[in-house]
Amino acid sequence: MSTSPDAVPEPDQPAAVRASDADREVLVTRLQKALAEGRIDLHEFGERVEGVYAAVTTAELGTFVADLPADGPPPVEIVGSRVPETMTSVFGDIRMEGTADVPRNASTVFGDIRLDLRNLRTDADRVELVLGTVFGDVDVIVAEGVDGELSGWTLFGDKKTQLAPVPRVAGTPRVVVRARAVFGDLRLRSLAPGESPSRWRAVMDRLAQRHLPPPPPAPPAPGRLG
Repeated sequence: MSTSPDAVPEPDQPAAVRASDADREVLVTRLQKALAEGRIDLHEFGERVEGVYAAVTTAELGTFVADLPADGPPPVEIVGSRVPETMTSVFGDIRMEGTADVPRNASTVFGDIRLDLRNLRTDADRVELVLGTVFGDVDVIVAEGVDGELSGWTLFGDKKTQLAPVPRVAGTPRVVVRARAVFGDLRLRSLAPGESPSRWRAVMDRLAQRHLPPPPPAPPAPGRLG
């Protein structure tokens, strides 16, 4: 017996349930938690969030968290891992690579401030930093696809925002940098994963990737005439 295309599904074949906006937000929260725990990386997080918002049924939603625990283990505090809210230095640099936290206020005299936030894990929508230096530079680095804003002033220095022109990664925070410098530069920039924050090191890496031949040896010094 043939079945009409409009026939009602049998009881053992329930119809697909349409996902609601609330269902999607619950899964996005789970993905944010998985990102903060390091279970997925930033790129995978963005792809899954896009898929969640495009899903039509609850069954489709489940595929994006099928390999994630419903409730992760309680966080374990690691001794010595807490970063102070405020950091100061005199005749020294402040350099941090954010994974779970970064100082929200930092200042130095005769030194640089460099905060590399490419590996930062947070569920906050906005991260605000207040940074200042005298006779030094302020350099904040974010991952490509992370939005940012640089405001403040500098005397006898440059102020630059250099973010890669790529689509914003969904679910990432907006990094707001309020900075000041005297005899120093202010810079907010994005770098690809693994790219060296040192401009000289980045140039050397690019040369190595292109397999350029090494420079010719210097000619021998002429001998002294007798």
